[in-house]
Amino acid sequence: MNDRERFLRTMRYEPVDHRPLHLVGAWGDTIQRWRQEGLPEGVDANALLGVKSIHLANVGPAAGIFPPFEERVIREETEVTIALDSYGRTVKNFKNHTSMPEWIDFPVKTGDDLRRLMDQHFDVSNLEARFPPDWERKTREAAARDDIILVDGGCYYNTLRNLAGVENASYLLYDAPELVDELFERYFAVVMAGLERAVKIVKIDLIGFGEDIAYKTGTLISPEMFRRMILPRYRKAMEFAHAHGIDLTWYDSDGDIRAFIPDYLAVGINGLEPCEVAAGMDPVELRRTFGKSLRLIGGFDKRLVAQGKAAIDAEFRRLQPVIKEGGYLPAIDHSVSADISWDNYRHFIDALRKASLQTA
Repeated sequence: MNDRERFLRTMRYEPVDHRPLHLVGAWGDTIQRWRQEGLPEGVDANALLGVKSIHLANVGPAAGIFPPFEERVIREETEVTIALDSYGRTVKNFKNHTSMPEWIDFPVKTGDDLRRLMDQHFDVSNLEARFPPDWERKTREAAARDDIILVDGGCYYNTLRNLAGVENASYLLYDAPELVDELFERYFAVVMAGLERAVKIVKIDLIGFGEDIAYKTGTLISPEMFRRMILPRYRKAMEFAHAHGIDLTWYDSDGDIRAFIPDYLAVGINGLEPCEVAAGMDPVELRRTFGKSLRLIGGFDKRLVAQGKAAIDAEFRRLQPVIKEGGYLPAIDHSVSADISWDNYRHFIDALRKASLQTA
């Protein structure tokens, strides 16, 4: 049994020899700290600890903005770099420590900006151009490995937010809904092209969604707008998926998305990641509320890993019933931050490995 099979059987509540592991990345600052605390230079932390993560292979076409903007450095300052990224955003990044980027400017501020950008970067008259020449070969190679095969089911709000920022995206949803709907419909055309082409040559395991549609205390788009402008496209993609025997999803969003979970389940979206505990996405409570119809990935509070061994062990004991039941892979809820010591991370990995043996 390989890790792909373990993942699928875990998410379907079927027997496995042990759960696979989902390991999230560490910040650059975290790695620097670990080097000072004993991680050898040039050695991968997880390889040293003898663990490896499940691997997802997205075999869909180039989604979202296409062609991307040419990335370039605008200027270098003493502590930061100002650059243009692939979405055409002006971004400030610190040179010497890890943090979220600061987005200084966005290419879309008005409806006219969105129209111009769609004409230049969301032309869907030639969808073939979004598939690289070696797409079929690489897709077949991924399927021959134990990669979990994923195809994009839609990143609608996330795309709008990336182009306009949260504030301008909020105005556009109200002031220019027809243009936003056209953007989403163009993205949907890419989604369906990917699905229709991929099912012909490979067994798809997951439909993936990457929205980041929420923050700590709620969603970034109203339920009414979500249900009117995004959910119908999810439904159509999932109807196609179900017609081709694809029953699992990977829906990636930070923040508190609990308000949308009934809608997700209604259209067949049944797997959420990373389940940010600080935002109320606690696996125990989610399982209690939504039952086994909802699959979960993540949900191990990074703040507890930083606290130390006793806190780590106590949290695994609390999560143990959900781990054992299945439909859940515990993982640090997003990334490994620099307040997590090398000693605490090693203990977390050891405890996670033991927890993976807790099967029904």
